[in-house]
Amino acid sequence: MRKTTKLTLFILISFLLPMAALFLQSRITNDNVSLLLFGVQAASPSIAAFAVLLLSKEVRPHFKAIYQKGHITAVIVIPVLIASITMLISKSVYCIVFEKAFSLGNISVTKWLILLWALVAEELGWRGYLEPFLREMKIKKWAVPCVVGIIWSLWHYHYFIQGRIDVPILLFCVGCIIESYIYSILVSTTRNVLSAMIYHFSWNLMLNLFMISPSDNGGNIIPYTLVIILETVGIIIYGLYRRNKESSSDNP
Repeated sequence: MRKTTKLTLFILISFLLPMAALFLQSRITNDNVSLLLFGVQAASPSIAAFAVLLLSKEVRPHFKAIYQKGHITAVIVIPVLIASITMLISKSVYCIVFEKAFSLGNISVTKWLILLWALVAEELGWRGYLEPFLREMKIKKWAVPCVVGIIWSLWHYHYFIQGRIDVPILLFCVGCIIESYIYSILVSTTRNVLSAMIYHFSWNLMLNLFMISPSDNGGNIIPYTLVIILETVGIIIYGLYRRNKESSSDNP
C-alpha cells in the first residue's frame, strides 16, 4: 500500500468515524449505548491506525518500534509531573492575581471512565502512528509536531458540535499545536508511546481536577491561557537546552 493511500485512509477513518457515532447518538436514547459511541469517537484515531496497519500487515513490527523497553520511570513519572505542575502553577497564579479561592473539582464515576479511556483512545493513533509516519515521509523534524497538532485540533470538531469543549476554537487550536510538541518530546526522549498516553490522561485529569476550563471559571479563559503560555515557555527552555547540549558535543 502506498504511503499516500495509508495517510488518506487514516485521516478518513479518524474523521468520519466520529461523525457516524454522532449520527447514531442522535438516534439512540440509551445512555449506555451513547457512552459506548462516545468511546468510539474518542478512539477513532487508534481504530484508524489499527485498520491501516492490518491492511498493510505491519501491526507487529510497528508496535515493536513504538514500545521500547527501558526508561520506565521516565515514561510514567515525567508526563504526570509535567501535567500536574503546569496546571497547579496556572491555577495558583490565576487565584492569586484575581483573588479567587483555590478549589478543586469533583470527578464523577462516569468522568473517571472517560478519563481512563484517554489512556488508550487517541495516542496509539496520533503519536503512535501519525507522527512516526510523517517522519518517514521526510517532513522536517521540527514541523512534524505542528502538522500533527493541526490535524489533531481539527479532529476535535465532533466535541465542539456536542458542546463538550468550551474553549474558543482559535485558542484551542493553538493549545493543541503547543501540546503536540510536548507529546513529541516525551515520545522521542523515552522511545515509548506509553509516555504520550500517560501524559494525555494526566493532562485531562489535571484539567478537571484544577478546574482550568472556562466553564469552571465563569467563562474566564485566563487559566487555560496560562497553561498554554507555561507549556510554550517549557518547550522554548527545552529547545535551548537541547541546542546547547548539541553544540557542546560538537565542540569538545
